[in-house]
Amino acid sequence: RHGPKNEAARACSTGEQKALLTGLTLAHAKLIGAMTGHAPILLLDEIAAHFDVKRREALYEELQALGGQVWMTGADPALFAPLRLSAELMLVTPGCATHV
Repeated sequence: RHGPKNEAARACSTGEQKALLTGLTLAHAKLIGAMTGHAPILLLDEIAAHFDVKRREALYEELQALGGQVWMTGADPALFAPLRLSAELMLVTPGCATHV
């Protein structure tokens, strides 16, 4: 259930459903870190899509707090702009990967 609205996941918006799933993923990553003593490596495809600015900021803070390596993909580079000072950003096009 979506906490703020107390709605079943099926009744939530795409962004709310994604927030629920992302919360489960982050909780699992924290559990793995606590159990092993090592933060897991995360691969998050299109993670910033469908999130508003507030949710993206919260996500980025949580990911940094995990202390592990995180690979994120997305079609809109602007969604990752807040990470420019704390992450390595790359633009991948057919046959080429460049730092941005």
